[in-house]
Amino acid sequence: MAEYIAGYRDFARVRGYCLECGRYGNCWACPPYDFDETALLGKYTTISLLATVITPSEGVALTPETVDLIIRRERQRLDRMLLGMEQDIEAQAERTTLRNPQTAMPSGANAVGAPAARAFFAGTCLLCPPEHCTRRENLPCRHPESIRPSLETLGLDVTRTTSGLFGIELQWGRPDAPPAYLTLISALAHRE
Repeated sequence: MAEYIAGYRDFARVRGYCLECGRYGNCWACPPYDFDETALLGKYTTISLLATVITPSEGVALTPETVDLIIRRERQRLDRMLLGMEQDIEAQAERTTLRNPQTAMPSGANAVGAPAARAFFAGTCLLCPPEHCTRRENLPCRHPESIRPSLETLGLDVTRTTSGLFGIELQWGRPDAPPAYLTLISALAHRE
């Protein structure tokens, strides 16, 4: 984790992109947060990054509508998988604690007060339509157990991550020129 942060985190620049987005302050998965992003990342020693490249079938046009549908379907699959992995790591940590009671911690926390694992989703929250997020009304999130921040909201450069670690160049589409493929970067952080 420390190596990834040192090589791929540019908090000020990447946060600048968040500030330009309409979801900033209007979505519970997006900043500003009520926690310190650097402290959150520092609670984990290992990060497993997952690059998902989606190339549409021949004849499928990547319109804004099809891109949204494709990403939504893949994100639902990835997010469920990552949450399941979080739960598996947490259950293993609890079993270890039961075998070694002298290391007992509060349920759901490790030695530094964080869950044993934390997923980072590829992009913003998809659980509620953006205009219906309760954050807009200063109300608690409807799905706190299922919402996770993305790497970019924590200041990590996903463009540099995809090219530097995966050899994949991100493609940015425009209405008149859709990308040839879509790329999602998600992760699972945990303590060794």
